[in-house]
Amino acid sequence: MANQVYRIMRNYRHLAPTKFHQFISRVRTALADKARIPDSVWGGNLALLIAFFAAADKHDYVFHESMHGSRIVIAEREMLQAQLVIYLEQIASLLEMVAVTNPDILLVSGFDTAKEGRTHPRNKAEIEAHNATAAQAENQDG
Repeated sequence: MANQVYRIMRNYRHLAPTKFHQFISRVRTALADKARIPDSVWGGNLALLIAFFAAADKHDYVFHESMHGSRIVIAEREMLQAQLVIYLEQIASLLEMVAVTNPDILLVSGFDTAKEGRTHPRNKAEIEAHNATAAQAENQDG
């Protein structure tokens, strides 16, 4: 049986502010766990992780302040969310590259993952035609 291939879902791009805040908190906590994701994973990209942590911490503060309804703070929260999406894109790409040799890293990263499926789904007629061809070849051999 082949290994399951996972990929990071990019569903964080369009989350509502509260869901985005929860997602960022989950990913930040997971990426900060050195037992699961050591610094060696980041290599020359450690500055990216540090920048992400700083932006995530600032977003946490601004998110809670925006609950009071200040338009200026809400605008700042939206700008931070856009910046965090850029960081998340870069981190997701890096983790997917590392996952080639360490597939479990995606499962502990805090990101939502999906199993890779077929590049094109097979419909029922294709499956039945394949089974009929295999059965016909088996009958000719036997």
